[in-house]
Amino acid sequence: MKLFRHTKRIALFAIAVLVAVVLARAAFVHQPRVDAPAAPPELQVDAMQAAERLAGAIRIPTVSEQETGNADPRTLIELHAYIERTFPRVHAVLQREVVGAYSLLYTWQGERNDLKPIALLAHLDVVPAEVDRSLWTHPPFQGRIVDGFIWGRGALDMKHGVLGALEAVEALLKEGFRPQRTIYLAFGHDEELGGRNGARKIAELLSRRGVRLAYTLDEGQAIVEGIIPGVAKPIALVGLAEKGYLTLELVAKGKGGHSSMPPADTAVVRLARAIDRLDQNPMPASLHPPASWMFDQLLPEMSFPYKLVLANRWLYEPVL
Repeated sequence: MKLFRHTKRIALFAIAVLVAVVLARAAFVHQPRVDAPAAPPELQVDAMQAAERLAGAIRIPTVSEQETGNADPRTLIELHAYIERTFPRVHAVLQREVVGAYSLLYTWQGERNDLKPIALLAHLDVVPAEVDRSLWTHPPFQGRIVDGFIWGRGALDMKHGVLGALEAVEALLKEGFRPQRTIYLAFGHDEELGGRNGARKIAELLSRRGVRLAYTLDEGQAIVEGIIPGVAKPIALVGLAEKGYLTLELVAKGKGGHSSMPPADTAVVRLARAIDRLDQNPMPASLHPPASWMFDQLLPEMSFPYKLVLANRWLYEPVL
């Protein structure tokens, strides 16, 4: 009995220490130090005209069809011509190349060859719109500007990236700016189909030329609210990594027959069981470094219950 009481006291003390450590780690979370860069000079851009130019690009339905595995070449050529008309300084100064039949690569030569170049990436194609247009507040390919918003397929994915980069370069050229390092603008035409004939061929071309980039800036997330539990402030999500994906084709075969006398175990039933087994066995979840870095940055802004868990990932990671 004496040994039991002694063991119990030790266990209670260990639990008290554990609780104290967990609470202390949550209570004394500090904001990681981030050195803010100097603010760049503000570019003079007419926001309404820029919005109209993006809306014009949205009106060109450069749809990549998953079923056929093809992007529409006619609309891509139309978009090429629209971009050329809309950004004359870009096309007067930058070198423009068509890669993989319909992708665009622009080279803005820098003044210093000792600095590695950078690449700003985006894509020209969009996914199809639902056939039922009643699901849309505004039609997907009319590029309407209503109540301060640009509506349409491609406004977020990702003609805004294409037009945004071109707007910036056009405005800089107007002010006489010359970059120190070379800048590439790389716009693929089949990103929604995997980028095999667009981004891949651009990468292969740059590789053959011996180009080594300092970094690329590609499609990322938006400034969001209410997405991360426990954080009330808007969050600008910077994507450093992306989940992989798996596509499976399941085939079940069965004997023919009349529907009045179906077999006990049909091909459809076997297929349904296989799909259910897949659903019951997802890939294991894990917290990779980019996700952990994100939580480190968000911790100071979280409400206390979430701080309690995320400041003590060493303890709670299995449930996270």
